[in-house]
Amino acid sequence: MSENVSEVKQPQTINEEKQPKIVKNNAKTDETLTTTLEAVLTVCNTIQGLPILIIPYVFKTGGWWALLALLIIASFSSYTSIILVRSLYEVKNGVKLRVRQNYLDIGDAFWKGGGRMLVFVAMVIQLIFVSTMYPFIVGAMFNKSFPEANIPLWAWTLIGGLAFLPNSLLKDLSQVAWTGVVAMGCASIIFICLFIYCLMHFYKWDIDKMHNYQSLDFPNAIGILVACFFSQPFAPFIESTMKRPERFESAVKLSYFVMTSVIVFIGVVSHITFYPNSDNLLTNNLPSGIFRQTLNSIAAVLAFTSYTLPMFMLFEVVEKSHLTLSSIKKDTLSIYSFQTQVTRLTILFSTVIMAAFIPWFIYLLAFVGSFTGISLEFIFPALFHMKIYCAELKHIEFAIDVIIVFFGVLTMTISFIVSWVSLYACFTEDVC
Repeated sequence: MSENVSEVKQPQTINEEKQPKIVKNNAKTDETLTTTLEAVLTVCNTIQGLPILIIPYVFKTGGWWALLALLIIASFSSYTSIILVRSLYEVKNGVKLRVRQNYLDIGDAFWKGGGRMLVFVAMVIQLIFVSTMYPFIVGAMFNKSFPEANIPLWAWTLIGGLAFLPNSLLKDLSQVAWTGVVAMGCASIIFICLFIYCLMHFYKWDIDKMHNYQSLDFPNAIGILVACFFSQPFAPFIESTMKRPERFESAVKLSYFVMTSVIVFIGVVSHITFYPNSDNLLTNNLPSGIFRQTLNSIAAVLAFTSYTLPMFMLFEVVEKSHLTLSSIKKDTLSIYSFQTQVTRLTILFSTVIMAAFIPWFIYLLAFVGSFTGISLEFIFPALFHMKIYCAELKHIEFAIDVIIVFFGVLTMTISFIVSWVSLYACFTEDVC
């Protein structure tokens, strides 16, 4: 068997084919692999950071349409995460083999020679822009929490950005795992405290506030939602670390159900409480004082810890692509080499600098995400799935893939046009 085959599935009956026994053919032991619950938490961690912090912007611009868009994007994103992992496998002589390791390999199977580069470029750009949201959020929260300090927003962003630099020393997923626990804990505290505050002000609730819709801004919010549910680059890696990879599909479905429910609940309750005076950042809607400062500090920790996973994945993609001078061998400590640290710190500084000095960053994220995010999240997984399993797909599966591709292209077109108009207005009319 070739070295790139890491798992073998040998189905014997119909029931076993649905839940096959996995025989691992790699160096990992059961002690180093993750349980299904840990996989659920990891998937939750890939989608919990941005929505909890910036969901008011989505509902402020979309109302009921935001709720509908959120449910559609979450459903499609969950499905594409599953079919992307399915595309790691091929059936040969009745045996299901894991013949690919990551998203790049799947792209190469779709288009030999060009697919890998296409996925690489899109993934690097999208991960950089998604990561940049976190120092951007930290700067905005500190600026709103301590107005008496008279420190400009860009300076707060640079100050907060210093805390992101230790990410250059990340070596493996075990160093990232604890940040997911901290992130989930911070998100839970923020959610509970905000819900209690909104419940204490239930007299402000007005369901008619959900009828607001801003036609010029809502398509930009679509780009934000796409970034919120951007779990596809992490899916193959998460599945590869599971003791029972056949349970990955169930883990994804549970994770998306839980997190989508939380995001919908937070979005609706906060919107009907704070609108029309709602801030784009969730915790900034609280009245000034120690309560908001405390929650903003917790939200800053959430941003710091949520930043680690996409940055770690970005390092993995860049360093193991063999396209840079910083390619790392697993059996060495070359992450501490000069070339590797220069590459990593350059990436880290680029996210902080963009967050600090691009006041219209949300529009830029929507513009870039209209290509890279939508392609990676919807269009690529569906196209790759149709190509790799073209002879085995059921009619309903093929139809779903076609619908997702159509949805992705339509969303990409609308988001591109509107985000370009918004960026143009920022440059020419200073309307941001």
